[in-house]
Amino acid sequence: MNDARRRLLYLGLGEWAAGFCFVFLFAAWQHELSVGTAAQWALALLVFVLGQGGTYWLIRYRSLSRREPIGRNVVNLFTGLQYIDRLLLLGVPVAILAAYEGTPDLLFAIACYLFAAAEYVNYYEFRLSYGKSGFNVKKLRNTGLRRSSLYRLLRKERSKNPYRG
Repeated sequence: MNDARRRLLYLGLGEWAAGFCFVFLFAAWQHELSVGTAAQWALALLVFVLGQGGTYWLIRYRSLSRREPIGRNVVNLFTGLQYIDRLLLLGVPVAILAAYEGTPDLLFAIACYLFAAAEYVNYYEFRLSYGKSGFNVKKLRNTGLRRSSLYRLLRKERSKNPYRG
């Protein structure tokens, strides 16, 4: 397996594993952390976004392995998910404020929400990780922000049909 395919596979599986770990840890420690409904809303958003990222990287892996372009159905799927994410990113803070059950719940919910928002930006707007460590400030300063590969894919498809998306 070449390096590009391996990297895509690891990215996809890593995002899915992170989502499962967050759910498992939340279920195990929910009562000890004194978190409730607000944290559940924010965590659900985070896992939803992580699942999209993992799915995208695995689709890219399959596309590279088979030497086939990513299909129009996949583009339509991620265009729809992007709109759903935007609605959730607007609605979940309202749900958090309406449902929080104390300071720990609110703080945990805010942390999960900010993480989800950063992941959304990372997948759909700008690449936020640079270098082997994942985040290299020096490299980021030298190169500047770059558009994410999903952003470029969706933009390319939208330019083919400007009446969609």
